[in-house]
Amino acid sequence: MPIEGPRLLEEAQQSGLEIASVFARRGTVVPAVSSSSQVYEIEPAIFKTIQSTETSQGIIALVRPRYFRLPDIVSAANPLIVMLVRLQDPGNVGTILRVAESFGADGCLATVGTASALNSKTVRASAGSVFRLPHVWDLDIRQAVSLLKASGIGIVGTAPSAQQTIDEWDWNKPSAIVIGNEGRGLSEEEKDLCDVLLRIPQCTAVESLNSAIAAAVILYEASKQRMNR
Repeated sequence: MPIEGPRLLEEAQQSGLEIASVFARRGTVVPAVSSSSQVYEIEPAIFKTIQSTETSQGIIALVRPRYFRLPDIVSAANPLIVMLVRLQDPGNVGTILRVAESFGADGCLATVGTASALNSKTVRASAGSVFRLPHVWDLDIRQAVSLLKASGIGIVGTAPSAQQTIDEWDWNKPSAIVIGNEGRGLSEEEKDLCDVLLRIPQCTAVESLNSAIAAAVILYEASKQRMNR
């Protein structure tokens, strides 16, 4: 998996990932890496052809990502899980991974059609959380929900029209928060798979919140209840 920038390289190392290779633009200071990592100095003109950001910091590394299994996430004690359904913006996906780790979620699941966890924008937006937070991608939503329910985990959908608000749900119970597509939210079929639909209480009738912001608000409520139990 390629990552770019010294900060992400440091995060990957601190998270215990193996750094296979480091490519540094000539003149760039390279953070200390394991002696087993290959370090290559690249001429600026050539480096520009491989960088993924407009203003690169001159470091690209190839790391071996950690792979997780669905049972590892589901079997956590009193799990709090985030499920992403067809989210297409890698920036939103990465931000949700970061927020999920921050508020103590046990893992993140994503259905087919969700932006890849290995996408460079996802990795940057996650600020390193993608290296640590257990996650499983490209799941069939019906199969995933079936496994979650069989494990005693409540499926909590989100919908602006829901009667019940997020503070009225008991987040001390095993729960999976389902976040729908940025533009369309959850389909009626996907809502039917949920045990409950919740909404975020708002002061004014503004357009629905960005998916990453909505996930942050819900995870904050869940974390608050769990810390105060």
